[in-house]
Amino acid sequence: MKYSWLTGAALAIVAPALAQQGRWIKDQVNATMCYWEQPRAMVMRDTLYIDGGALWWRPGMIDGSYGQPTNDGNPLSLVYRLNFSHPFNTTQNISAILDTLSKTGGGGAGNNIAPTYLDGAMLGNDAEWFLYGGVTRKTDAFEQRPSTDILEYEAFAYGVDNLVTPGFLFRSLTANVTRYLAYGAGANAPSENKAWYFSGMHSPTFEEFFTVGARPAATNVSNTLITLDMTRQGFERWTNDTLTGGVQGRANPELVWVPVGKQGILVAIGGVVYPDFLDTSAKSPNKTGSESESPKFLSTIDIYDVASKNWYQQETTGGPSTGLTRGCAVVAPAQDNSSFNIYWYGGYSGISGTDPFSDEVWVLSLPSFVWKRISEGKPGHGRAGHKCFLPYPDQLMVVGGYPSKSTSNCVDGGIIQFFNLNTNSWQTSYDPATWSKYEVPEALYKVIGGSKTGAATMTTPTPSGWTNGDLSKVFASPYPYSKIKAYYPYPSVGPDKNATNPNLPQKDNGSGVPKFLPPLLGVICGLMLVTAIAVGILLYRRRNLIKKNPNQSERGSEDPGNRIISWIRGQPTEKAATTTTSDEGGPPHTPPMSMSTPDGRPTPHSEPSELPDSMVAELGDTSTPLPAELSETGLTPAEIVQRHSHFAHGGGNSLNNPSQYSNVTQTDHASTVSRSTGANPPAAAGGAVAGGGGSTVSDPRPDSPPLGAAGGRGASGVSGVSEGDRQHLRQVSDTTVESVALRGGGLQSAPVSPEPEQSSVFGTLTTTPGISPPSPAADAEDYLSARRITETSMGQGSPLPSPPLPLPLPQGGRGEVPGRKSAFYEHDGDGTDLNK
Repeated sequence: MKYSWLTGAALAIVAPALAQQGRWIKDQVNATMCYWEQPRAMVMRDTLYIDGGALWWRPGMIDGSYGQPTNDGNPLSLVYRLNFSHPFNTTQNISAILDTLSKTGGGGAGNNIAPTYLDGAMLGNDAEWFLYGGVTRKTDAFEQRPSTDILEYEAFAYGVDNLVTPGFLFRSLTANVTRYLAYGAGANAPSENKAWYFSGMHSPTFEEFFTVGARPAATNVSNTLITLDMTRQGFERWTNDTLTGGVQGRANPELVWVPVGKQGILVAIGGVVYPDFLDTSAKSPNKTGSESESPKFLSTIDIYDVASKNWYQQETTGGPSTGLTRGCAVVAPAQDNSSFNIYWYGGYSGISGTDPFSDEVWVLSLPSFVWKRISEGKPGHGRAGHKCFLPYPDQLMVVGGYPSKSTSNCVDGGIIQFFNLNTNSWQTSYDPATWSKYEVPEALYKVIGGSKTGAATMTTPTPSGWTNGDLSKVFASPYPYSKIKAYYPYPSVGPDKNATNPNLPQKDNGSGVPKFLPPLLGVICGLMLVTAIAVGILLYRRRNLIKKNPNQSERGSEDPGNRIISWIRGQPTEKAATTTTSDEGGPPHTPPMSMSTPDGRPTPHSEPSELPDSMVAELGDTSTPLPAELSETGLTPAEIVQRHSHFAHGGGNSLNNPSQYSNVTQTDHASTVSRSTGANPPAAAGGAVAGGGGSTVSDPRPDSPPLGAAGGRGASGVSGVSEGDRQHLRQVSDTTVESVALRGGGLQSAPVSPEPEQSSVFGTLTTTPGISPPSPAADAEDYLSARRITETSMGQGSPLPSPPLPLPLPQGGRGEVPGRKSAFYEHDGDGTDLNK
């Protein structure tokens, strides 16, 4: 338990837990934990907490010699912690695997806030603990804490609506409980959320007492049992009960909780009266009385039933012949819980500190109440004033203690020792990866029956029998073992990097490759693989999209709105040059994109007379596949035009009949004038066309529905139109035709007249001559807004709101549909309007 001067000096500043906290002497280069008298400690889950006690250090000098042990007094009032995940050797630098908690918050001096106490107990469960009892050195520099104050450490939250930040805080004891006790025995039952402090010593006036040098001033035996109930975190309750049933108080016994009965039982073992450590002479004030009374604390055991709060006494057989105090005890149940074996290690008679200390290991088995010694130990290895724990079922951990004054200055073997309960031998190392289930010692099961796994046949005290029949009922009632939670096995974290002892167990990985490299490479390779898979998926999807639409990469991004409008019109999504082809397969003909009227105004329409009747309308190739998003409609572009556009309602014209096709050229924002070789039917009622012939003129607005002679539907063809009207439709006359969307019925075309105003049954219509692209100075952005249509009256002469554009369009005589932008009507394939 040594470390180098450089390491120790540096860590003494940063983390004083790793070195002697003060009082380094000249030429000192290291410090060794020599012994640790009467600390208070407990295990919470996977960690051992050690507080207080008298920790003595042996200084290592620069010349290789060692000085006399010194006690630094733990000036920073630190709590030491040992996590059971750390493997170590018992002869190594234990300081390297210990860390600390500061009870003062921030690492300040302990002084009167949290002074270092000798003795006392650490009472708690699996989430919190309290520092109770003990004795401290008196000082006039600081005012002592109130008698009701008790320091608590909260590590975890439990219960309902509880939030915990790990740390220390002061709690208050109840009025009838005093913290001025020492040299008693503590026990914890985490499964019951309870803890106890049994007997001990107090001052004659029940006031606070102090040590004088190494000697306390407590002289009176306490006949009490202090109970801490932690059922509700933050609302813990303390009670003080007087010992009954002939149970006698004593100094430094051991108290263990055993899972027997409804809530378990407490078993008090050992302890002495008239101890030597309470007298200024360091000898028992009544040696004869101690030798007479103290051994009975091992031959007659005191038992407390937690559920009934009753005390019992039961005789034992085969135990130690002398009294023992300041030993340690733990409970190891058999695998089938047929026996509960209490292990006692070390201690001494309590008569003189110069007597040899015990190194024996004894077992008291319940319910047979038979003692059996399983290890005699070796001279000089014994100790007293230590604590015991079971990190694993088969391993007894001994922490702290001090040696007899007749042997040496420091405990033999180191501050921490391990005893293997299955092999009944001491071991020099601890590894969290190595453990086994508990096995009953052969020397014991030969007496109580059964085997190493349990099945004990001696279930009553032999030969005395039960001293009290009610106690037999307690043992007959099984404890609900499901309430006991085990936190082992512990993960091994490997040796501490700060350890300097060459005896530290190392794990050889069989190569010179650093341990961190394989997992690091694994993470990097995994990320690279995930990235490659993601890129592959993206490339595969892009390839499929290009296959479905080869021109996608050339077009780049396009407006999805234009694609939808083009689909509605039955055109491919990619705009191509306007061409026409004859039925006879003649050469393609490209009509002029614009013409001029006699007055010089340009027009977007082609001259129909210049085009053969057999020219095919400007339609997309019917073999062109539908865009991906429309692939599920089951319709080709030709079918879409036939069924869902104004071309489908041309008085019986069929897109599947080449002779019925019309010659059409179309430019942006311009309406279409269609021509058919067949005769058109007369206009339907409610859609009569002024000017006769059944010819129709489509509204030039691209967002308007097709206009027609029946029900608002457009009729294709100009065969029934007179030559004058044809010239007018070709925009070669001085007068233009303006179509009007009327409310309540079909289309009413304005009379063909040079006058600017004409009357109709629906009112007076004012038109503007010609349809031409807007000039740069015009207000409008397109042909639609370039047309200025004003309707002065409708029906009974009611005025229209101004401006009147855009006017709502009729939907087959059904009235207005505000906001409708569709340019086609739905039907079921036989001409029936599905919008009705």
